[in-house]
Amino acid sequence: MKNQWRVVSGLVLVLIVVIFAVLNNQTVPVSFGFVEISGPLILIILGSAILGALIGLLTSTTTMWKQKKQVKELEKSIEIYKNDADKLTQEEVEKVKRTYENQLAELQAKYDAATSSATVVTDTEPVGSRVDHFTKPRSNNEEI
Repeated sequence: MKNQWRVVSGLVLVLIVVIFAVLNNQTVPVSFGFVEISGPLILIILGSAILGALIGLLTSTTTMWKQKKQVKELEKSIEIYKNDADKLTQEEVEKVKRTYENQLAELQAKYDAATSSATVVTDTEPVGSRVDHFTKPRSNNEEI
């Protein structure tokens, strides 16, 4: 469907140009300052339009080429900055990881030192509530 509209619009433009050429077929002189030429008005108009389009195309092409070159350079610099940022991030993560591992090792050492030096007091009889005393089954050698 899109291609059909392109064909139709192209045919309409060609029809307009043909009508314009038929209506402007008289001969006109054109002076370039040092040379004067005569030709049909439609050829002079079309020649001027084509020359203007070529000049516009050349200037826009060089501008686009410079912009594409600049875009490529900027993409390369972005990639370099991304790689540098990734490296710095990884280094910082490893630094924080080492710091936490060192803190964990210090705390583990303090804990081990505290548990080894503490004396453990154990009672021979477990301490329970009064309810346990009355509800648990009695053995033969236990008195009330």
